[in-house]
Amino acid sequence: MTHSANIGRVAAMSGGVLLVVALATAQSASQTFPPAPVGAQPFLAARAQLDQTVWSPEVLAQHYEQRFVQLWDELLQGDDHYNALGSFPFSTLSFGGLTGRESLDLGIQRTTYSGASHNLSPDDWRAVLDQFQSEGYEIEQTEWHHSSFEPPEAGRAAHSEVSAVIHAVRENPPHRVIVQATLAVTWSPRVDAQDVPIPDDIEVANLEILERYAPPAFQKVFQVASTDTSRLLQPLLVQDLNGDGRSEIILAGRNLVFWNRGSGQFESTPFLSNDHAFADAAILADFTGDGHLDFVAVDTSLYPLLFEGDSSGQFTTPGRRLADAQFEQPKVFTASDIDADGDLDLFIANYKNSYDDGQMASPYYDANDGHPAYLFRNEGDGTFIDVTEAAGLSAKRFRRTYSSSFVDLDNDNDMDLIVVSDFAGLDLYLNDGTGQFTDVTEDLGRNRHLFGMSHTFGDYDLDGNLDLYVTGMGSTTARRLEGMGLGPEDKPEQNDLRSTMGYGNRMFVRQGNKFGVAAFNDQIAQSGWSWGTSSFDFDNDGDQDIFVANGHISGKSIQDYCTVFWRHDIYTDDSQENAGRDDMFQFVMSPLQETEISWNGYEHKVLWMNGGGTRFTNVAYLLGVAFEYDARAVVTDDLDGDGHVDLLVVEFKWETNDHTLHVYQNRLPEAGNWIGVRLREGGPGLSTIGATVTIVTETGSQFRRFVTGDSFSAQHSATAHFGLGAQTEVETIEVRWPNGTTRRIDRPAINQYFTVKPPLGTN
Repeated sequence: MTHSANIGRVAAMSGGVLLVVALATAQSASQTFPPAPVGAQPFLAARAQLDQTVWSPEVLAQHYEQRFVQLWDELLQGDDHYNALGSFPFSTLSFGGLTGRESLDLGIQRTTYSGASHNLSPDDWRAVLDQFQSEGYEIEQTEWHHSSFEPPEAGRAAHSEVSAVIHAVRENPPHRVIVQATLAVTWSPRVDAQDVPIPDDIEVANLEILERYAPPAFQKVFQVASTDTSRLLQPLLVQDLNGDGRSEIILAGRNLVFWNRGSGQFESTPFLSNDHAFADAAILADFTGDGHLDFVAVDTSLYPLLFEGDSSGQFTTPGRRLADAQFEQPKVFTASDIDADGDLDLFIANYKNSYDDGQMASPYYDANDGHPAYLFRNEGDGTFIDVTEAAGLSAKRFRRTYSSSFVDLDNDNDMDLIVVSDFAGLDLYLNDGTGQFTDVTEDLGRNRHLFGMSHTFGDYDLDGNLDLYVTGMGSTTARRLEGMGLGPEDKPEQNDLRSTMGYGNRMFVRQGNKFGVAAFNDQIAQSGWSWGTSSFDFDNDGDQDIFVANGHISGKSIQDYCTVFWRHDIYTDDSQENAGRDDMFQFVMSPLQETEISWNGYEHKVLWMNGGGTRFTNVAYLLGVAFEYDARAVVTDDLDGDGHVDLLVVEFKWETNDHTLHVYQNRLPEAGNWIGVRLREGGPGLSTIGATVTIVTETGSQFRRFVTGDSFSAQHSATAHFGLGAQTEVETIEVRWPNGTTRRIDRPAINQYFTVKPPLGTN
């Protein structure tokens, strides 16, 4: 069947179906899709009717957007990037004059322009591009997001705003450049031979250039590539298994451990002697109280298993069932001593995929319709008891959860709980010290609503309190629909929460005795569809920076499924299975499943450089970490012990359902002084989980709290790393274990790690 015939048949059956699907289907002359199943047709007809009425301005916006989809596709697929940009059609390109220039850390320069004082013709524009090309610059990456649209009306031309990003590099002498701007596009009435609209005037508004004259600071040193097996690579666990002061890399899904032999050398062996196929989440912690790490995961039996470890970091005994609860899709394990009895308790939460069998998370902003989470109390003898209901955690236990951590949020020395869930956001519970939890989520207001993916902790505003950064989906489509004021009149609450859910990431900082969104949150909200995240002081200047992995599904075309999600999927309002709706989802999503199109694809990774606690700047490309692949798990750790924290990122390939681990060494020459602390397990009450490390210098203090369940399908090691900048002295290091035992080191030497164990006789 030809594509034109296929599109015609779809239109005849469903009254027009979805323009985006037709356009996406037409992208490939080698790919055809079958007609819609009979059971899907009523659902498709209902959607088509909404597209012709409620959503008609957005359908038109998609038509105009094709101009930039074609440009982005050509830049992704072609080799001549300069020609792709130079042949882009327009009448006039205008840009403004210089409005500001400033120097940031690491020799980074920021230059801004605004207004529309200079006009370029297409020939002028090509001359500008020729100049850059002649100077040796290569255009490596771009992004083009259609952020707003005004349909033509009463003689007024259609108008769009497009957020554009260009990453360019010159190798010799080294120079890396980020160009980002808002393009104000006035459309002409003309179209090309494919009926795609042609821009008339383009104003380059709010132009900003970030640049650095240096090679990338991060260099890939090795990777663990996908294999022919169907086994997942995740979870990614980083931990010093044998106590030699070096972190191992554990890929539990593949049953591999990479033993750190020092100087960047790793040796791989089987992780468990008795291999299992595990879900892509797990935890390493001393659950038996013998001072050695144990391993807990869920295998194909769906039961949680505990594998006891020994002093050498080996797990040679068969796993035993930890509890008689089964888990359909376990995505997070977090542990801590919640009741101050000296042993580690365990919280395991599930995810649940939407779309499967025709069900959809409902309501999309507060779904509690997944598989149950469990809180298990450790009885101290290796057995665990389900105390979910007794502890006050039953009301929201059916979230579709991606990450969760026990952590002391309110500085009262007991372990509180945060739960981060897709289609809901953040839930926050305070512990009374005995393992009884009170839900205080409402204190966060509507900002707690987001498509929660992961989280990380740090004192980002440098006020001495623990802050929380939660990742979600920053959606250009949601902002565009909000700007046009579109939405079904009979869905007021869904419409009202759209901008909140699509806003992106949230940073919650301590405000009095509660948490609130940081005043600078807009700076760090928009990183795309974000997954794993990690806090680390990559430049050793004394404040916490943040790396964010993003990108959902990158297909052959950048044509984005996201418009279908926001126009239709979120309004499904039914988490019950439905065969007809399942047929409809399968049909509508077939171009996506076949990766003919994308869903938040080709989003570059983000490195938020902290500028003293009040300002964050994305410097990922300048430092060499703006990877274009879709990414999931993230862990940061100083793998080679040189005082520069390295980066581990897991790539996800949708088409083959494969993961690849990439390990990047931090070689930043401008990094400051530093000091580090490696903790050791000490038995009951002396776990590294729940411990706090604080350093004091003449300019103030820094602290780290050790948690599990942060990032995404990952676990960080029990190592605290502190940047010192130009400081050359540390007054004290203090370690506080969960049972209150402390250990202090006075006047430690800098630029080295200290291994700290609990004092003898403190169990």
